[in-house]
Amino acid sequence: MKRDGWIMEVNGVWILRFRYDWESWDQNPKVWIERGRLESNGPPLLKNRKRMRRGLAIKLWRELLSTGWRRIPPQWD
Repeated sequence: MKRDGWIMEVNGVWILRFRYDWESWDQNPKVWIERGRLESNGPPLLKNRKRMRRGLAIKLWRELLSTGWRRIPPQWD
């Protein structure tokens, strides 16, 4: 099974988590993308979550990495 993908923006504030939407995987593969940031005094702040087709999610991942975002280890559950 593949793992989630995590990337952080250049200034180190916002984090994106890319994870498979297994319920849609057989018919029309989609990926959940969660945007959040770590908080110093508690749990992470999750700002939004959206679902997109797998191909578009891969394209977004590659574009973000090419503009300075970097891969990071998992940050929350």
